[in-house]
Amino acid sequence: MGDLKMRVRELAGWGLDENEFRPLDYRGSLKNAHALLAKRKPFENRSALVESSDCQELLQKHAFRDDLRREISGLDWSLGVVDLRLLLAFQRRLTFNSEVQELAVPASDDWEALVAMCFAEAKPVACDAVRTDTSVLFHSANPNLQFRVTGDTSNPVMIHFGSPFFEVGEYQGRWFLRDGYHRAFRALQSGVFYLPAVIVRTRTLEELGAAQPWFFSEAVLFSEAPPHVLDFLDEELVIQYDRSPLIKTLRITLEETYSLQGEKR
Repeated sequence: MGDLKMRVRELAGWGLDENEFRPLDYRGSLKNAHALLAKRKPFENRSALVESSDCQELLQKHAFRDDLRREISGLDWSLGVVDLRLLLAFQRRLTFNSEVQELAVPASDDWEALVAMCFAEAKPVACDAVRTDTSVLFHSANPNLQFRVTGDTSNPVMIHFGSPFFEVGEYQGRWFLRDGYHRAFRALQSGVFYLPAVIVRTRTLEELGAAQPWFFSEAVLFSEAPPHVLDFLDEELVIQYDRSPLIKTLRITLEETYSLQGEKR
């Protein structure tokens, strides 16, 4: 892994955040990206939903999947088809591993294959676990590595690799890509504009999934020229650079305490 480099495409027209892993010698021009963005017409809000009956029966086969219902529990959701060209992006960067085969995007009229791509099975969790006297560490090159709280008291926390579903979120009238940025990028690159998706009507940035500090701010997302997913394909609007792979670490601290019955800590 020592010589492996990850290729990063980062949206640049909206300013750069502080990122210790971004090298100083990136390719692209902030000045040109800003100038191009300044010429953009004011944003016209349009629904990304597409009226399509071609895959409704295929989608209904996934509507009762237990893993899908767990993933979006408590949210207002439905299944449908969206136009990728109308989706806004709250994610700043896409990272590509040169050693991983590029996603093969089905033909635009092959709805069975498109549904299979967007409603995939969950990836098996593969990570290294290291136990010390006071904690357990989990390491993985997958940035989606995360803890999930379960309803099982004998196994209250599980390791998860994130949603396998292509998800779109509507928030305050604007339509965002919620999950599936790499699939959207490859589809747009292949000339496929319509994809089946889980449609989530969100009430907060947290429900949308856009509340992390390394994402675009709410002010940018609701500006007159917000970033689109399609902008990742525009060489004038992105900067590019290579960096070494990152390893994500989750830590569980082991601690024993006592309290009187009836007290909670």
